[in-house]
Amino acid sequence: MSNIGSDFKDGFEEVLNYGQLTRFKYFNNSFGAGSYYDDDTTLTQSGNDLWVSGVVQPISQSRGSSDAILLEQGKILTNDTKLYVGGEIGTSGTLKIGLGSPVANEYSVLVDGVVSWSVNAESIVKKVYIRRLTTGSLVGE
Repeated sequence: MSNIGSDFKDGFEEVLNYGQLTRFKYFNNSFGAGSYYDDDTTLTQSGNDLWVSGVVQPISQSRGSSDAILLEQGKILTNDTKLYVGGEIGTSGTLKIGLGSPVANEYSVLVDGVVSWSVNAESIVKKVYIRRLTTGSLVGE
């Protein structure tokens, strides 16, 4: 008998073969020494860029969908984007996501913008809500 978790993961990885090349750039956050202001931060890249395949989807406004509920709550905007990646991809901390190669636009992860699905305690897929960075940079980068 096959393991349903690995079957589901294999199926999703097959879908990712048709996804878009996506770059994850991770940052360490440091605060200015002796500063009394909380906005005196500096971001330095942590490690190398991680390139993976991701499936990019627009926000759905269909009544009753999870996206529509988040829209009504003001947590996402209609011009935000959903990105589906493998469950093993790190999506916490300070990071910037670039879509395409070469990267056309840079995105940041929205607060509470990661939904993870697991099977048998193994993370299979993550849905990441991202917003385009109009300047292409994070604050402090």
